[in-house]
Amino acid sequence: MAFIPATKAYEILLRNGGGDSHVTCCTWEEDDQRNFITFIPPNVPHKNNDYYCFPCSSFDIVGRYFGADLRNGILTYQTIDNTTTYWIHLGSNYIGAYYEAYQGGYNKDACFMLTGYFNAAEIEELSYDDCKKIRGP
Repeated sequence: MAFIPATKAYEILLRNGGGDSHVTCCTWEEDDQRNFITFIPPNVPHKNNDYYCFPCSSFDIVGRYFGADLRNGILTYQTIDNTTTYWIHLGSNYIGAYYEAYQGGYNKDACFMLTGYFNAAEIEELSYDDCKKIRGP
């Protein structure tokens, strides 16, 4: 079931790049002032980082246990509106060694491949239309 913010929002589709399973990855969106602007639906079981953190190798845990919208391997997030320019962030953490990648200045729906390793975090922009086809309705 897809959750939608009360106002129109940017849709961010995410594919997993198959990173390290023993590393924790977290992904979120921020505005130009570094404010957290990832929409977290009010009916998910947890409203903390359980919603947007996962083993880097798979999104399965956030889809199965924490209420995230995961269909056909595509994780769907939204921002809080469609007027705020956003940056996507990916952090990878392995026993205190933290790496972060970010890309930004987006004012559109977008898709990204996220890959987290014990010594790196990588974000690659993909075709939004291709990701949407894989995800399905």
